[in-house]
Amino acid sequence: MIWQETPYTIPLIVISTISIILGLFIWFRRRTPRLLAGSLIILANSEWMLSYALELASADLPTKILWDKVQFLGVVTVPTMWFVYILYYTGHERWLTRRASALLLIVPFITLLLTFTNEAHGLIWTSYSLDTSGPFSVLHNTYGLWLWIFIGYAYILTLIGASLLVRMFVYSRSLYRWQTSALLFGALAPMTASALVAFGLNPSEYLDLTPFFFVVTNITVGFSIIYFRLEDIVPLARETIIESMDDSIIVLDAENRIVDINPSAQRLIDGTISQFIGQPIEEVWPEWSRTMEPIHAEKDKEVVLDCGNEQRIYDVSISPLIDWGGRTISQIVVLRDITDRKRSEKIKASLKEKEILLQEIHHRVKNNLQIVSSLLNLQSQYIKDKKYAEMLRESQNRIKSMALIHERLYQSENLAKINLNEYIKTLVHTLIRSYKVSTERIELQIDVEDVSFGIDAAIPCGLIINELVSNSLKHAFPDRKGKIAVILHSVDGIIELTVSDNGVGIPEDIDFKNTETLGLRLVTILAEDQLNGKVNLIKSKGTTFHITFKE
Repeated sequence: MIWQETPYTIPLIVISTISIILGLFIWFRRRTPRLLAGSLIILANSEWMLSYALELASADLPTKILWDKVQFLGVVTVPTMWFVYILYYTGHERWLTRRASALLLIVPFITLLLTFTNEAHGLIWTSYSLDTSGPFSVLHNTYGLWLWIFIGYAYILTLIGASLLVRMFVYSRSLYRWQTSALLFGALAPMTASALVAFGLNPSEYLDLTPFFFVVTNITVGFSIIYFRLEDIVPLARETIIESMDDSIIVLDAENRIVDINPSAQRLIDGTISQFIGQPIEEVWPEWSRTMEPIHAEKDKEVVLDCGNEQRIYDVSISPLIDWGGRTISQIVVLRDITDRKRSEKIKASLKEKEILLQEIHHRVKNNLQIVSSLLNLQSQYIKDKKYAEMLRESQNRIKSMALIHERLYQSENLAKINLNEYIKTLVHTLIRSYKVSTERIELQIDVEDVSFGIDAAIPCGLIINELVSNSLKHAFPDRKGKIAVILHSVDGIIELTVSDNGVGIPEDIDFKNTETLGLRLVTILAEDQLNGKVNLIKSKGTTFHITFKE
């Protein structure tokens, strides 16, 4: 074995070593058949370049022939694996049936067998010669019949793959176009160099340029895998987003086999990822055939699933992933647990129904009280005794004060509370009209803070104002002008209600808490028993009732 120095040996060894490292890097990160094919292309090209470097470094004919034969380990692998890689890349992997895969391997296998037994038949090379006329010795050989068959086979695979890439370039998006262009260039460059050598058009008399152009192929294949990282996009998204999502996510292939599933979906189906990957979803999850599969036509739907001892509601979305050719290559199933939201919506709907019902109750109570008030008014017309007629009018006004509260609540957006400001103003003016008192004779001062009461406080408060204002209208101003004031304020959580007039006042000998008068007794009962408050009477310059109670 004799060695010689050439200016190309070391560069080829360095480049092939780097390419081997790249190929091994992809090999150990392979997750798909496409990555496997890509790594084999780079490793086969690297083996071809390294063997050619050693052939150039050899000075004797037998050693050169040996390394020329060793090159064919890469030579027969490259076109086949490149074709397989392109099929996966363009979405035509369905062509790779077992029979088709076996047929693809027949020509490479026969070629490799004939290469190492060439001396017996000459089907690969018919002759060898050592050319020493140049700066270094090179091997010249004449192609045999089978080698031409293999070259035709390799070119056919390359051209079919190139046509698929061209078609993909035309119909795909910009990201795919950049990658497709790189792959197309990486295939055509060494094929062109190989054709020049095969047909005697090699521009270099001493070198086979084909291995040098494999640098381009390795760069483009590695570039398509590593730079664009299409194979890593899913794992990256899975690790950073999908794994931590509360939504259950299942990724299916074109045949409904599970290819990925996040922890939330594993808990839903009740199993581990190792049990599910590669399995048809209908086999590991019976709910799929019963509940989920019919969703395909609707894309989005709500379903009820059995989860242990309870049923839960899920919003299901099934999104197909379409490749550049319009074929469904995968499906992403997303199940979002909306049980709590549905329960909340149900509660809100129930509350809305109750709100409508309560509104209707206020409306009916108001109507019924108005009917009672109208009946009392009608009855009073047949009573000649003024004392009894006055009693009926007082009862009628009390009923009106309560009906007015239900009317306000019915008209209010808040069915639980009533605004005291508008209510008291309306109540006092209703009493003025009831007693047919002219506002020119009686001056009104209504100063009510903008506060709201619940019905339990509003009714007794309204009745108290009704009694005290009615009392002032009836007794405080016999045939003269006067002033009635109704003041309500909130001070540090305490309600202060003041009803006063500047009339003749209550006689000194009358104890309003022990009087036989129903109105004043009612004021005391309502203030102390209903509102848990206190009532003070001030007999100075008329009559002033000061009532305090907590909000």
